[in-house]
Amino acid sequence: MAFQFKLEAVRRYRQFEEDRCQREFADAQRQVEQAKAILAAMIARRTQTEEDFRQGQADGESAAQAAMYRGFLERLGDEIETQQNHLASAEKACEEKRQALLEAMKKRKTIDRLKEKGEQAFMAELNSEEQKFINEIAINRHILKNR
Repeated sequence: MAFQFKLEAVRRYRQFEEDRCQREFADAQRQVEQAKAILAAMIARRTQTEEDFRQGQADGESAAQAAMYRGFLERLGDEIETQQNHLASAEKACEEKRQALLEAMKKRKTIDRLKEKGEQAFMAELNSEEQKFINEIAINRHILKNR
């Protein structure tokens, strides 16, 4: 006779939800990492362009060349700001997914604890029945031996 957990369907559903939340959280983390990498590349490009601009000024580049650098740097600054906003929203979404994952884990663990308590109660009942049976056999032997 095996233990039958009456809420097994609920436990499986909660496990499914936890797995789904875990996948969503992992996706959100990947998006944050990608946004960070893109931002780092943009900043590196801006730094390199600024260095090239300074070098060009030292070498005596034309005003048109300087205006081109300034326009590019301004546009790159706007793109960096946009990417920073994108990163912030990705981090916020990631945090929301993390909170959802934690909640799903709590719900699943609650059901797991119920299942564990049920198994322990089942095993205690089985042990009690077995002990009663052993005691009954011992009593019968004692009675037969004393006759």
